Parts: sequence; structure tokens; C-alpha cells
Amino acid sequence: MITRRSTAKVRAGMLDEFRAFIEAGTKEFATLDGFLGDEIVVGPDTLTYVSRWRDEAALAAYAGPGWRTEPVKFEDEDRFLVEPLHVRHDGLPGN
Repeated sequence: MITRRSTAKVRAGMLDEFRAFIEAGTKEFATLDGFLGDEIVVGPDTLTYVSRWRDEAALAAYAGPGWRTEPVKFEDEDRFLVEPLHVRHDGLPGN
């Protein structure tokens, strides 16, 4: 299993709206092959979307060939962000 964490530093006053935006955008993920589950972790000015995937192939099918380093963003997501998303993984061989 691979756990992917995408952390966003969110503009002041937009955290609740961004959470709703992410919840709406990820609703259909449950239908993706190899998707095992997710959660949203909210800090004072951050939101981390945590997703769990069966293996590298399933994660690559979702996130594309740059999945190890590139975040997946929804259209218009940048309006919420102070800086680019930070992505990290747990469960990869060699980690």
C-alpha cells in the first residue's frame, strides 16, 4: 500500500471553502481501481489530502507519469493556494 499526502497552504479565510472544494472533487475516487481510501487533515492554515493506493500501478494510473513528484490539481484550485502543493509518499520501496 502507498499513502500519498498532498499538502496545501491555504489563503487566509478560505480553508472551509477549500475543504468543500476538495471533498467535492474527490468524491468519485472511490470508483478508481486500486483506491483504498482517503481522509482530509486540516491544520491552522493547511489542508492535507491523504489517499491510500493498492500499489504504484494504481497510483500512476490516477496521478500520471509524474506521480512521484507532481501534484494532481483540480481546475481552479490555485485560487485557494498560497504556494504550490507539497506531495510526499509512504510505503514506496526504498523509503
